[in-house]
Amino acid sequence: MLVNRYLNREILTPLITICTILVIIFAGYSATRYLPDAASGLMTGKTVMALVFLRVLISLEVLIPLTLFMSIVTVLGRLHAGSEIIAMQACGLGERTLLKSVLLVSLLFALMVAGLSLYVRPWAYEQSYWLKADAEANFDFSRLRPGRFHEIGQSKYVVFLEGLDEDQKRAEGVFIQQRVGKLLKVTHASEAWQETDAVSAEKNIVLRNGYHYELAGDDSKTRLFRFQDFRLPLVPKQIDSIGYRRKAAPTSSLATSSEAEDRAEFQWRVSTGFATVLLGLLGIPLGRTVPRRGKSAKVFIAAVIFAIFYNLTAVAKNWVEQGVVVSFPGVWWPHMLLAVLVAVLLVSGKSGGQAH
Repeated sequence: MLVNRYLNREILTPLITICTILVIIFAGYSATRYLPDAASGLMTGKTVMALVFLRVLISLEVLIPLTLFMSIVTVLGRLHAGSEIIAMQACGLGERTLLKSVLLVSLLFALMVAGLSLYVRPWAYEQSYWLKADAEANFDFSRLRPGRFHEIGQSKYVVFLEGLDEDQKRAEGVFIQQRVGKLLKVTHASEAWQETDAVSAEKNIVLRNGYHYELAGDDSKTRLFRFQDFRLPLVPKQIDSIGYRRKAAPTSSLATSSEAEDRAEFQWRVSTGFATVLLGLLGIPLGRTVPRRGKSAKVFIAAVIFAIFYNLTAVAKNWVEQGVVVSFPGVWWPHMLLAVLVAVLLVSGKSGGQAH
């Protein structure tokens, strides 16, 4: 039907615009998190760009429902303010036509969000974990910037350099701290550089002319060594596994898990598609406004409702992880509340229109 195509086009146009703007803003925000590591030499620019792209993919499961919701509210508010809805009703096109059009668009985007949440999101998390692990494994001591504290490696080295000879790729005035259980190891050397074993690819920091301290957390005897040459091993160059990461786990494995954290993650992924449909339908009553009144009169209310709903879903997920709430209602109770709100507003709006 021509009217349905018109409504779909009116909804999609601001949706694409708003989503693009939000993606750019989010990408800029994500870049600010990783650029300091790139500036400090802990990551390459290529790795930062890849991580930002993956973060954007992960964020789409939230940004798309939000932009769909706000687009429907804005567009319907404009159509009501311009009396276009009244004109459509005068032509015999009632609330059912509007509901059908919005529901169709919401279902299409719900399928997209479900695919992102069930498959793309865990893949993106897995790739980001691999990139971070690879950045640590391929850490280059000579890329560090002097005058800053750097935390590197899975063993949590904290490194500080007083100066750096870039020609010889050697650091001067080196401070290194490493914590192994309750044991705190502190090393200070006049100079240091990095070497890689050609056979094993094992990386070592070679320190020259300094002191090595070992401080036990139980106040036992402190050990002190003076050395001429000392080697500290770094993480291996080849990373075979990133370990179990729940956010990167396949959805199929989460579905059969009995762990509370896994159940919470699985329910979160499944619920995003349903949330998209509910938010789309909620846009219909929130988009109603008096003719010749501001077309964005209820945009602020819509933003507040979305913020409350999103925070409630995060709370529900944490409660399932902590065992406060069992598998049912699990993370679903905010969606149940939203469904009740949608039904009440749709029915009340319909009855109000009939009375009018």
